[in-house]
Amino acid sequence: MNFYKYLDQNPKFKEQFLKAQEVGIKTLVEKMLAIFDVEDPKLEPADLLFIREKKDFLKFLAPRLSSYFQEKQNVNVKQDTTLNISWQDTSDIKEIEGIVEEIEKPTPSTLKDN
Repeated sequence: MNFYKYLDQNPKFKEQFLKAQEVGIKTLVEKMLAIFDVEDPKLEPADLLFIREKKDFLKFLAPRLSSYFQEKQNVNVKQDTTLNISWQDTSDIKEIEGIVEEIEKPTPSTLKDN
């Protein structure tokens, strides 16, 4: 029997295993933070490259093992996007329409200016 079959058959142990994984990934992140916290590290180029690769792998692994490190979560929000506009008193609309018609009519003085 392999390990993952054992986990599937023992849900209580699987829960403990997942908690241990999450604690482990948090510990790795804390260790990486301690490395980055040094003000003036005297590192060889090969050591710096190794740390950079380790950081990239941790960035890849952390969100997959722990929900604590997930950057984006899809949230589906269903909403009504209908916009209804209505007027209860139409007398103001007729008054505005009359003003707009007056503005649109050319007058002799406006024709001379053009």
